Amino acid sequence: MAARQSAAMTGLDLEKFRVRTFVERLVELGEVDIYDAPVPMRDLSALIESTPRAKLFRSVGPERFEMVSNIIGNRRRLAAAFGVDEKGLQGEYMSRLGKAQPIVEIPSTDAPVHHTIVTGDDIDLSKLPFHLQHELDGGPYIFSALDYSIDPATGRTNVGCRRLMLRSRTTMRSNLTAPFDLKRMYAEAVARKQRFPVSFTIGSHPIDFCVAGVRVPMDENSLIATMRGEALPMVRGVTNGILAPADAECIIEGYFDELGYREFDGPYGEFMGYYGPVHIDPVFHVTAITRRRDPVYQTILHSGRSLANTDHGNMAALTGEVRVIQVLKAGGFDVAAVRGVPSTNGRQHMRVALKRSTFGQARLVIAALFSIPFVKHAYVVDEEIDVDDDAQMEWAMSSRFRADRDLVVEAGFPPMYMDILGQRDGDMAKAGFDLTLPFDVPATLETKVPRPPVFTGKPPRFQSVAQALEQGVPISFMQLMEAVGSEDGREISMELDRLSREGRLTRSEPAGEWQWRAND
Repeated sequence: MAARQSAAMTGLDLEKFRVRTFVERLVELGEVDIYDAPVPMRDLSALIESTPRAKLFRSVGPERFEMVSNIIGNRRRLAAAFGVDEKGLQGEYMSRLGKAQPIVEIPSTDAPVHHTIVTGDDIDLSKLPFHLQHELDGGPYIFSALDYSIDPATGRTNVGCRRLMLRSRTTMRSNLTAPFDLKRMYAEAVARKQRFPVSFTIGSHPIDFCVAGVRVPMDENSLIATMRGEALPMVRGVTNGILAPADAECIIEGYFDELGYREFDGPYGEFMGYYGPVHIDPVFHVTAITRRRDPVYQTILHSGRSLANTDHGNMAALTGEVRVIQVLKAGGFDVAAVRGVPSTNGRQHMRVALKRSTFGQARLVIAALFSIPFVKHAYVVDEEIDVDDDAQMEWAMSSRFRADRDLVVEAGFPPMYMDILGQRDGDMAKAGFDLTLPFDVPATLETKVPRPPVFTGKPPRFQSVAQALEQGVPISFMQLMEAVGSEDGREISMELDRLSREGRLTRSEPAGEWQWRAND
């Protein structure tokens, strides 16, 4: 860890990666609905789901919170977080992975998130924007929390994404049931009869969320810096000593107690589009709340009828795509494009466009995708199919897929977390769809995809249709238009009709090209 340095010494811009700055960029892009009128907390979630756009609320609840939601609920907004357009998002993400960046610890006095510090008897979680997000939730939640902790066994830092359920003025519940690192570390602490310190940020840059959504065997604070593309300013907790980003909007410090799993949490609307049931979780005790001078609190659209518009669906699609690319590249496959489908929580359905090479490659790609735990259904198409275009994917399914030949089904896989079918049966079946054009289908007119004519603009080479045809080479109507410089081809049709009535023309099969009739 780098030595502590003042903000002035580091030269870091502590506003560049704050949520407010990113939302201002989204406003410039026309991606945000702004609500200036007061909004009751109970109406917040319905308004968030009313349109697929990001939302900026200027005055929420009696405290008049400034809140943002759904800021990475589509591909364009997620790409904007990385400073690129949608087509450049995957490449930018992967290029940053190979360029490690440092951690810079700054003192509390220089950290914007430590402008206001509340401890002891002044702590009151009911003054934070917990709200009921789905109609059957067990209580009000904050779901935009990123958890920061340290693994005592390795010394590595860990970052995850966590929901927080309001319990009392100083305590919360959090979901530690998924088989992630925080669950393991807490279980080890309970076995030692020790408290486990954690800090939660409320209001983090989308890039930080992308890191929190993946599991990698490395220091995850450093991974945030790497993905941001520059040094990460962090500040040590005032009560628990845990490092968290100094440019966050708000931090809740504290610890999970040593008593283990003991209280009900949930139900809660989950990323698979169903409710997660009530289950037993530990209790988190808050020892400090810190925030910026002008915090903008973040909430996340996590579930509902339109998973394609959720923050999680779009973030998971990107991180899932990168994992698929890494696996296929390691397997030596020549891949043209990869796309995760946000409406399937981003990762269960993966589409791969494959450059045409040799027979059987699509099946091998499907086998490789089956080895990735989160992929449930794999779709492989030829490279001319746009995997971002649902209509083209449907067309490929309807015209290039034959169920008795192109469907690959395998069972016996461990079920994915929150998959209700897998949890019921104890395992999961996977399906692969080979939507590539079969190698035994010859390249003919019937296998070509119709496209609009695009003319080169070159000057005409012939003065008449007859001169163009006298070259003796079969020629398409578009080529005739270019050859004589026709603007719309109508006069060519008239001339072809005259030449045909004179018995001078014939047409080839099956392409129907025009040519001189051979002398009898």
